[in-house]
Amino acid sequence: MKKLRLQNYLLASVFLYVLVAIVWAVFPKQEKKEETVKLIQSKSEIEGREDLQSRSEYNQAMLADPKTGKVPVNIRAKELEFARSQKQRFVDIPTGTTESNATNFARATNALNWSHVGPGNFGGRTRAVGMDVRDENMLLAGGVSGGMWRSNNQGVTWVRSSTTEELQSVTALTQNVKPGQEDIWYYGTGELIGNSSRAPGAPFRGDGIFKSVDNGVTWKPLESTQTNSPGLFNSPFQYVWDITTNPNGTDDEILAAVYGGIVRSTDGGETWTTVLGNDLLSFPLDGDLNSVSAVFYTDIHRTADGVFIASLSSATNNTGVAAPDAGVYSSVDGVNWNLILNFAGTNTRRIELGSSPSSPEIIYALADQVIDYGLWRYNLNTFQSIRLSPNVPDGSNDIEAFDSQSSYNMMVSVHPTNPDVVYLGGTNLYRSTNAFSTRRDTQWIGGYDPEDDGISIYPDHHPDQHGVLFIPSDPNKMISFNDGGIFITDDNLAANVEYTPLNTGYVTTQFFTGVFSKFPSDDFVIGGTQDNGSLLTANTLFTTGSNGTRVIGGDGGFVATTPIGVFYYLSFQNSRIFRLTLNDDFELTSFARVDPTGGGSDPSQPYLFINPYVLDPNNANRMFLAGGDFLWRNRNLSQILTGSQATTSVNWTRLEETEINTGIISAVQVSTTPENIVYYGTSTGRVFKITNAHTDVYEVEEITADSFPTDGFIRSIAIDPTNADEVLVSFSNYGIPSIFRSTDGGDTFEDVSGSLEENPSGEGNGPSVRWVTIVPQNDGTKLYYAATSTGLYGTSTLDGQSTNWSIEGPDAIGNAVVNMIDYRRIDGKVVAATHGRGMFTSSITNVVPPEPINGSDGFELTNVYPNPFSDLVTINVNLPETNLLLIRIYDSAGNQIRSISGGLGFIGENDFFWDGTNTLGNPVQDGVYLIRITYQNESTVRRVILSRQ
Repeated sequence: MKKLRLQNYLLASVFLYVLVAIVWAVFPKQEKKEETVKLIQSKSEIEGREDLQSRSEYNQAMLADPKTGKVPVNIRAKELEFARSQKQRFVDIPTGTTESNATNFARATNALNWSHVGPGNFGGRTRAVGMDVRDENMLLAGGVSGGMWRSNNQGVTWVRSSTTEELQSVTALTQNVKPGQEDIWYYGTGELIGNSSRAPGAPFRGDGIFKSVDNGVTWKPLESTQTNSPGLFNSPFQYVWDITTNPNGTDDEILAAVYGGIVRSTDGGETWTTVLGNDLLSFPLDGDLNSVSAVFYTDIHRTADGVFIASLSSATNNTGVAAPDAGVYSSVDGVNWNLILNFAGTNTRRIELGSSPSSPEIIYALADQVIDYGLWRYNLNTFQSIRLSPNVPDGSNDIEAFDSQSSYNMMVSVHPTNPDVVYLGGTNLYRSTNAFSTRRDTQWIGGYDPEDDGISIYPDHHPDQHGVLFIPSDPNKMISFNDGGIFITDDNLAANVEYTPLNTGYVTTQFFTGVFSKFPSDDFVIGGTQDNGSLLTANTLFTTGSNGTRVIGGDGGFVATTPIGVFYYLSFQNSRIFRLTLNDDFELTSFARVDPTGGGSDPSQPYLFINPYVLDPNNANRMFLAGGDFLWRNRNLSQILTGSQATTSVNWTRLEETEINTGIISAVQVSTTPENIVYYGTSTGRVFKITNAHTDVYEVEEITADSFPTDGFIRSIAIDPTNADEVLVSFSNYGIPSIFRSTDGGDTFEDVSGSLEENPSGEGNGPSVRWVTIVPQNDGTKLYYAATSTGLYGTSTLDGQSTNWSIEGPDAIGNAVVNMIDYRRIDGKVVAATHGRGMFTSSITNVVPPEPINGSDGFELTNVYPNPFSDLVTINVNLPETNLLLIRIYDSAGNQIRSISGGLGFIGENDFFWDGTNTLGNPVQDGVYLIRITYQNESTVRRVILSRQ
């Protein structure tokens, strides 16, 4: 993907001009390739060291019903059922329908054609991978929010086997290995720890166990595991930790580790009995399991010789109440169990189990004990247990300490032919060649990279381990799966283990945000993802190859691009924002951290985990940032020097009049026609409007409507780019009306949620609305889009609570969670960013293009003010086109004391600032100074007086 010659010229010229200006070197005559730079990345961790606010807190605020403070239980199943009913309503429309409904139905059936762009080479969170015992090339894999996938070439390529309407939360997978029954597979659902859609105390639950009888080609739910009362937590099958089958039992015998204990079926899942732990199978349909103390974590493992090993945690759902039967158990028949490791009376959470086919009598148990980790080896023949806990990596010997992130990522596995080689997985992957008998001979072989102290990701691997599989024909070949998808190594015993990603076509990436680059020649999208950082994805079908590039790591946040390319703004969690330049291979060539010193500093009103900011569409050198309790503005981002990874005060102003006393600023947007109007919303349902937002004489007005839901979380605000008086405000919480519209600049608002709600009050099973946008067309019509937790919806007519929203791309996007939709005004290219299914793109025809930004007829120094100045002088320059601009400060003796610009000036008005300091940042003396401005070989000088008296 080549960029326009203009962008290449500008980007190359910036570096050339800066180097010449500061006399670093003389350029050689031959062409020189731009050098890449390295940015210290942030870690993406659940409740991790780098997070000031966990993902769960962010999702709790964004999704919880304000009336109850909780996310409705099992809302995923309920909202999908509601979405299906709405889709059927449109299918049944043609007879006896109203004209407006018929119009919407026609638009729905002739909706945009969506292309799945992936990216095709980055996987998402993967807890379950299985290998066909008859054919090691046949793999099945499940993404936690990406559904089931199938490969017949050992992961080289993948085909999706889940339909768009099936539950996508895959947490466990197993095959019936009994001869003649191998086409039978099962997968379990419901991630109790770590799901990014989960909120404390009210998670998105699973919906039981699914079964395939055609070797994973199609799947159907087991009715016996489905809840009959989706509004309640009343079934242990709503969380499935693990599944296995019994090759020595009936033809189709299953054991599952579910919430509360171990359950067993001898008839292929038609009926079940509890064989270990709490018997919750007959729990009342109108009951609530939250009110009953039960085992929280369970696991089930089958050894190579058919012995079952199970674990029950001492932790229950009731803080302070321990499970009396906590421990590790063995069974030869899956019915009768013997306690082999007793954890009663301990603070033990999750216990993971493993064994080796070469020594199946040796069992390993890895336990999260809250303040540390325990590891035990138990011999089923001699009944001897050995405590290996002191040898779990603890941060010594240059090996990062084992970290399960509160039981989220844990695994233990043993080499098939060498029982002394044991693998432990937490955030990182570790290998011991002496079975963790000592701390010696332990290597850090995956997750984060030990070569730079765990700052960046291990080459071609990823943090947060969930399991490994060994290739039967060569046990040294190993498949590893984690939050970055699926990877394989040809030598798991190598001193330096090398991996190859197996994510081609395995599109399970979880995007928080996504935009189309605003530079017309950039045919790519950029988005922030969970765990995978910020990804740049070519606008090509994911099946065409590796079309994605990770630009920065961490948990990716909001992104923004300029209409001229050159500068791309990407962020980590908690609003760590960077201005980047990239070469044609999308490698990083320069960076500058641009978020303000002091932003989000109030602990009671911090930055959001995924924190919004926006570039002014009228001046892409200007940014507005949600700073917790204040809105912040930067009027010249290009003045921030490159190379720093610290926050900056350069050109940032905290807009004091925007302060909110409670809640957090959660949405911000800037107008284009007319310019300089900013709308912002909060996590407590308030909306404000700023006029003259680009000046120091801005005015703030609260426009919160009486009809707005109390304490709702405003996730996005859309402004009609042709008329700033038309605004959409979307609330992302469940249980309240979702979308409000104003056509008079916020004087009045009308609920236009319409068919997105089950009830006019917003109560019921309507989806969470994550993003809204307005697309004006040249014929005077407009398209309105809503990105929701059950897909993307659109309409051409807003009619209050009678508005009909029709689903976009039902066979492409389907009911995937769509977190954002963004379109490019210059050509109508549009992207939908999903959480679990990657990116989808399309093109809207006949869109109203942006008005050209008009610059001056020639280079103009418009104003220098105030003059005299005491702390900050503003230099206003009007440019005919975007190009290099050099601004230098001289004292009265002609000595250069400061260069305040050596980069790009943007077409139109530009504000540059000097704070009366020299190159070292020290204040200069009061007196007369000369400001020399050079643009395209033209220079002008203006005198300014510094007087602090």
